[in-house]
Amino acid sequence: MDFLQHLFDIGKNSYGSFNSHRSALALILSTDLAGHPVLSRFLKGISKLRPQKPRYNVTWDPQLVLNFLEQRESSTLQALSEKLITLLALSTAHRMQTFSLIRLRNILESSTGFQILIEDQIKTSGPGRKQPCLNLPFFVENPRLCVATTLKRYLAATKEHRTSNMDVLFITFKKPHRTASRQTLSRWVKDTLDAAGVNTLIFKAHSTRHASTSKAWQLGVPIEVIQQTAGWTENSKVFCNFYNRPLSQSNTFATTILSSK
Repeated sequence: MDFLQHLFDIGKNSYGSFNSHRSALALILSTDLAGHPVLSRFLKGISKLRPQKPRYNVTWDPQLVLNFLEQRESSTLQALSEKLITLLALSTAHRMQTFSLIRLRNILESSTGFQILIEDQIKTSGPGRKQPCLNLPFFVENPRLCVATTLKRYLAATKEHRTSNMDVLFITFKKPHRTASRQTLSRWVKDTLDAAGVNTLIFKAHSTRHASTSKAWQLGVPIEVIQQTAGWTENSKVFCNFYNRPLSQSNTFATTILSSK
């Protein structure tokens, strides 16, 4: 109790952090703390003082970034790398961790597109749960925004820069070419969002997950498809509670009134 009170005094940890610390303490002490009356009452007070809140109240419209990517030339490896990771993030709604674990041997090409299997353990991996499988169809209506076509270009452009033991998909675009970490991929996405006009002081790379799933819901994609694509279970409430956000439309009311003249 003294330890948890110390955490409360020195920081701004929310209820979720305290609950995680309780679980860790129960594991270390080999003691059942779930039903401890004093601890339960303490955490109930934390939940009222510092409730869990979604990171974003609104999100940005993916069309803003898609318009930017459609017009942007991807003749350099840097531009091609940033375009591919951003299109992947928007079209699959997965985390940067997932993309950093894509291996060349698990990329399967067919006449209709690509299928990418993720064999490494990720955040949502667990007993009885399926590993992610990313489906990237050819978007013939607009090849400039086709993630499958962009992937094919990227594989060809990076072939000469890979060593024999470099099996991951993403590599750094500067010499010496190394494996691109999850943090590097996040920076590429953030730079792309910033260049497209998204406020990156508020929205980080992970916000692509909010933006794409919220947009899909607004366009009528069934909740079951969204959950399956993004890696949430059938009974998960994560999308409804934390990811489904209205698209940001700042000054809509004011500009409507001022333009009514």
